[in-house]
Amino acid sequence: MEVGLCRRWIRGAPLIAAVVLLALSALLLGVTPAAGTVAAATNTGTVVASPDTDESSQALEWEGTINGRPITEIDANDPLRLDPEEGARLALTLTNTSPEELSIRSVRLDGTVMGLTMYNFTTRIDLVMAPDSVTTRTFDLDLIDLSGQATGLIPSRLQLLDGERNVLQEASFPADIRGSVNSVYGIFGLAVLGITLVLLGSLLLAIRRTQLPGNRWRRGVRFLPTGIGLGLVLTFTLSATRQLAPSATSWTTMVLLCAAASFAVGYFLPIGVGDEQEIAGEAADTDQEFTDDTQDLESVGVDVDADAATGTVPATAQSSGHYWTSSGAGAAGTDQPGAEDDW
Repeated sequence: MEVGLCRRWIRGAPLIAAVVLLALSALLLGVTPAAGTVAAATNTGTVVASPDTDESSQALEWEGTINGRPITEIDANDPLRLDPEEGARLALTLTNTSPEELSIRSVRLDGTVMGLTMYNFTTRIDLVMAPDSVTTRTFDLDLIDLSGQATGLIPSRLQLLDGERNVLQEASFPADIRGSVNSVYGIFGLAVLGITLVLLGSLLLAIRRTQLPGNRWRRGVRFLPTGIGLGLVLTFTLSATRQLAPSATSWTTMVLLCAAASFAVGYFLPIGVGDEQEIAGEAADTDQEFTDDTQDLESVGVDVDADAATGTVPATAQSSGHYWTSSGAGAAGTDQPGAEDDW
């Protein structure tokens, strides 16, 4: 019984892994941006706070630097380096061009991959700007917890938030996070790798045993979860090795391409498909063995039909495996052995 349960669990493990991976992929592909109202943003740094207010009620122009580097000059060729041991120094120059007072509650620095926030640091500044005023602020961010949150190239952003946590202004840039492999981001990538290896091993085993379905569509669907897993693993690998910052466009493209290639391999190549004649021959051999066993039982006086209907074992078969033979002529039709019977 324990061996049977173990075999069932092993056979069900790839299915469970596929369901988990597909659910994760659906979650990542369906993630929506975080709540926050951004009315309009331009490369010059001008933004209107909320569509619910008048267009001229609030306007903010800004310039920002992180560790002495202007945010507008940070790109994929030269990402911003963030070290947990060094921290980060932010310098902001803010201009309120509206005729009303403008309030800025906090500044947030975070990084997201596949719609999931990998690190987040928020600092309150409680800045109130008078109409047509200019303010400069410089402050430090303590990034000591960054080593346990992320590592590698991470798409990041700097945001200015008002009192209701709405985004007044934001700027996006790639950041080179000098974290640890044991971070949340690293463990998440290793978990995806483990699930993908389970799916790949199950697929290779089914190919070797020629157990894949003969239908092209079903065979392609069987290959699909492995392709999705390979796309996710490729995304995390390129990010962790600092080769690519996985933006929404790049990682979605990689996952879809890997999934399409995997489905095409399963659809067009008839690999791992068993021979129908061989399967029919194995079924015929099984039927023949069952027929032979039935004849053996009938030869020793066992009522096969009655026992099969009741599901019980006959009394003669419950012995220690020995059958008696009648040595007397009068005992041929009896059900119980006589005194001179041989056991």
